[in-house]
Order: sequence, then structure tokens, then C-alpha cells
Amino acid sequence: MEDVTLRQHIADYDRWKKGLDGQLNYFNSWLEEHFPNSAGARQVVQQARQLLVEDQFTVALVGEFSRGKTELINALLSHTYGKRLLPSRPGRTTMCPTEIFSDGSAQASVRLLPIETLATNTSLESFRRIPQKWVNFDFDPDDAEATRNALMKVADSKAVTPEEAARYGFDRRHLDANGNLVQIPAWRYALISLPHPLLAQGLRIIDTPGLNALGNEPELTLSTLPSAQAVAFLLSADAGVSGTDLNMWETHLVPLKEHRGTAVMALLNKIDVLWDDPDEDAEQMLRKMRAEVSKLLDLPQENVVGVSAKKALLARAERDPVLLQQSCFGEFEKLLVQRLMEHRDKVANHRSLHQALTLMADTRDLLKRRLNSGRSTLEHLKRHGATSPEQVEELKQLHQTAKEQHKFCHQELLTLKSSQRMLARQRASLLAPVSSQQLQQLIDETRRALNERWSPLGLARAIDGFMGGVEHQLANLEREVDQANRLVDAIYDRSTLNNIISAEQHLDIAGFRAALRGLHRQAAQLRRSPQLLLARRNRLTERFVATLANEVGRMYSQMISAVDGWLDSVLEPLRQHVQYQKHLLNRHLIKLTELKQKTQSKRTDLRALEEELVRNHNALGGLEDLLKQTQAAPQPIPPAPVANNVTPLKAPATS
Repeated sequence: MEDVTLRQHIADYDRWKKGLDGQLNYFNSWLEEHFPNSAGARQVVQQARQLLVEDQFTVALVGEFSRGKTELINALLSHTYGKRLLPSRPGRTTMCPTEIFSDGSAQASVRLLPIETLATNTSLESFRRIPQKWVNFDFDPDDAEATRNALMKVADSKAVTPEEAARYGFDRRHLDANGNLVQIPAWRYALISLPHPLLAQGLRIIDTPGLNALGNEPELTLSTLPSAQAVAFLLSADAGVSGTDLNMWETHLVPLKEHRGTAVMALLNKIDVLWDDPDEDAEQMLRKMRAEVSKLLDLPQENVVGVSAKKALLARAERDPVLLQQSCFGEFEKLLVQRLMEHRDKVANHRSLHQALTLMADTRDLLKRRLNSGRSTLEHLKRHGATSPEQVEELKQLHQTAKEQHKFCHQELLTLKSSQRMLARQRASLLAPVSSQQLQQLIDETRRALNERWSPLGLARAIDGFMGGVEHQLANLEREVDQANRLVDAIYDRSTLNNIISAEQHLDIAGFRAALRGLHRQAAQLRRSPQLLLARRNRLTERFVATLANEVGRMYSQMISAVDGWLDSVLEPLRQHVQYQKHLLNRHLIKLTELKQKTQSKRTDLRALEEELVRNHNALGGLEDLLKQTQAAPQPIPPAPVANNVTPLKAPATS
């Protein structure tokens, strides 16, 4: 019914990851069997496998109430059930930010974080690690009524006084009033786990319900949305771009797009309302609306598409290809497919995968050279008689050469151990600029500055001062990184293997620095939002500063992990090469010693050397097959030719 679907590509991407993980698992078993002393190599392989297991493709939906986000999610997930999965009704069906995913189990569940947690400065990420703070509801996903009842809890609200709402950080102008009370969400965040194939294959959907939710939860804008591979901004085709839509776009999405490099698209949902006017050409009206929205939002027109999620859901339920084409839902999916392909390329080029595959190829090449050398030795020995003086002398020379090579490998390993210790001593100076103590000092200075002058101008100066301190710390880190890279260059230059092992081994923090600069610019723009400009010192402003500090701390933790991982693995290609060569030479020496003893006793037998060659040949065969599978791994289906209103997008900047 459809040429290219998101479902196909996510399934292909999932198969690609699982296939590559299976090959890495085989290589790990191969190392255990043929190279027992390979703990370092197996750790490199395990890191690559962990990357594949944890990878997900996240789509975030952003828009005001009644823009059709719930129906859009239903249309995305309708392939399996052909019906509405999430309950949808007129008005607000989602009151709090909601994350939809699969935890791998057959059981479905809803986990809800009470709104009262907004009275603290504890981040959402921290609350994820405190399960007792959440309210849990398990349900049978095959029971339609149980599913509806459980999922409708996300829409719960509660009546509070305007003062209490303000303490939580809500803007009363965007709340429904009920006498002297206002309605606020009952929950701060929702986690919905569903046993759905697309979700099980790595799709994760984040639904953000309106301007108030975004403005009241800085973590969404500063952390959650930047981590998504695609962000869809939903507008209503029958209303165009409203004032609150534009406010949300300028405050939360423009900084995300311009400063964090996140891929953002705009969706004009509910285009089926354009079909109802017999005096107007629906296609022409849609083209005009797309052009207007493109100009107003300063988005390329190919990133603005019109869809009818409602009609797409109906078309898939009734298997109506004509209606599905009219809904233009395929154009939205093609944009997501492009984002998915860009994400796949990023994963495929990740340093962990590159290092594991390079290690595999280097091990293969070394084993091949040893096998060829062994074959030459065997052929040479077979040309002489069983007890000829030439063979005895040849065995002595081969034995002596192998001993010298073995000794050289041993000395190389000792040198590498010394180099590793020297490199490890760089850790303290490398991590000093981004230590938790340094960061905490910056946070304390920022809080003192805010205590002295709590105002919009004071907040702006505090943010600039805090991020300026972060920039200074990163400049110090870059100097230390440069010294460490020069040390690694010297170690590789001294090694006799520098022409054999050619891989980029430099530590690079440019991506982290760019991400932190983008965070600074995003925070500087976000603090000019009406909610923060009009706020006095309350939980929202405190939470905004705390969120910014937490996000910097999270990036610092990632940098520390990257530095530690680099220190542990940067010399691993050299070490594994020498260690495996020593392992092969050791086995070769044993066989040559056996041959030498038999020759001296007048009972020459070359079967020992032949057995070693067969063993190496079989080991090489398994490794060759594995590398062929890796190189010929099935690739995700390339995107189909894009329709007239969708063209390939530029790859998003990494953050």
C-alpha cells in the first residue's frame, strides 16, 4: 500500500543493529577460543555492543493543545493494530509530558510522577532513579477498556489556588479557571511502556502538551528535546500559526534548531478540513499555507508538510490506499526516515564500533601473516630429508628467530605498559578542569550572585557568568587534551607497528565544547521567555538555574567517561597486536621445539607444525567469514524519491 514506510526502515535498522551485534558476539567468542589472554580486546567489543543495545530513535512532538499530537501517535503506531491505540477525545487528552516506549516485556504499564514533585529542584532524570516516587498502573494491552482507562490517567488534572500554581511555576494565563481555582496537571511526567513492535525495535516518542508544560519544565527544552533525533512542531491547518504557537516556536524551538543542531520540522495537521470547501482547491490551499508557514518560521519549505493524522489512521484501519495518499502521512514518514538514516550513519561511524571493527581486521591480518609464514616454513622443511643436516640447521635457525621475535614482543609489551602508566598519570591533570569540585564552585558562585540580585537582569548576568566559567574550564581542558594527544602521537611514533596500525587515536572534545556553547545560547534565549521574565524568585526560576547546572554536569560526566574510555583504550590496538603476535609465536615455538627434539632423535615428524597451520587456518576462516558478513551486512532500505514537498535534509549537528 505504501512505497516506503517508517515501519520498514525501523525494522531494517533494528535488523542491522542486531546483525552487527551478533557478529561482534561471535568475534568475542572467537577471541575467547583462539586468544585467551584478550580481556582488553573483549572489553572494546563489549563497549561497541553496549552502544548498539542502548541505541534508540527518538521522535519528539511539540505543539499546543488540540493540534492532534495523540492522533499522530496513533497513526504512527497503527501498522500493527490498524486501530487507535491511545485514547483520543476532543479537548486535552495529554496534560503532562509523556514518553512512550517499550521496556521489552509483554506487560504494559503507565508510570506517573506526581505534580507535587515540582516543589523540589530535583530533576526528572534524578526521579527516574527513584521508582518509589512514581505511581504505577499495569494493564493488559489486549484489553481495550483496561488500556483506555490506564492511559486516560495521563489526562488527569487537579484544582489548586492560583498561588499554589504559581509556586509550581505555572503561568496562570495558560490555565483553565474554575471559580477561585485553576486547573493544573495532576502529574509532572508520564512513562508509558507498550509491547509494540515499532517501540520494541527502538522507536521512542515524546509528547509535550503545550506551552505551559514546556515553560514550566526547563529540562524538556534544555535536555530532553535536544537528545531527540527528530522534533515535529504541530500546527493546525484550520487555524494556521496562532500567537501561542509562535511564542512556543520562538522561545523553545528556534534556539533548539539554531544552537543545538536539532532537526526540526513543522506539520500542518488536520488538512482534511481543507477538503470540505468545494469552492477551493485543497492542494493549492495547502501549498499556500506551507509557503506562509515556511516564511513565518524561517524553515525550508520542504521541512513543512501537511498531514491528516485522523484520515491516515482511518485509511490504515480500512486499508484504503487512496485515502492514505490523500492524508499525505507518507510525506511525514519520509522526513522521519531521513532523520533515521542520518542517525544510523552517526551510529555506524561511532568510535566504539570503529575501534571494534578495526581490532577485528587487524587480528585477521596478523593471523594471515603468521599463517603464510608457517606455510613457508613447512614447505621449506619438507624439501629436505627427514634427518638431513640442512633440516636440523634450519630448525635451529627457525627456533632462534622465533625466540628473538618472542623476546621482542615481550619487550614491546613492557614498553607499552610503561607508556600506559605514563598516560594514566595524565588523568588527574586532564580531568581537573571539569571536576565536580570545579563545577560545584561555579554553581555556588552563581547562586551567590542570584541571591544578591534576583531580577531578570541578574538572572541574565548569572547565566552568562556561569557559562563563561564553563568556557574557561573547557579551554583549560583543551590545553591538557592537546598535551595528552602529543604524548599518544609520540608513543605510536616510537612503535614499530605505526605503519601496520593506522587509526585516528586523538581525544577530541570539540563536540562537547560546541554542545555547551549551544546550551549557553539556548539558555540565554530561553531565560527571556515571558514566564521567566515575569517571574519573581520562585521554584520555576530556581528550577531553570538548577536544570542548566544539571545539564552542564551531565555533559561533564559524559566528558569524564569519554576521557576515561580513551585513556583505557587508546593504546589497545598496539597492545592487542603485540600480545596476539606473542601468543601465536609462543605456540609456534612449542611446535618447533617438538620438531627439533624429534629430529635430534632421528624421528622427524612435521605433523606438529601441520596441526598448528590447520588450527590457524580454521581460526582465520572463521574470522574471514565474520568480516565478510560485517562488510556485506544488510543496509536499511534507502529512502524513496521524495515527493514535491519533501527533499533530503541536511544532517543535524551533533550535540
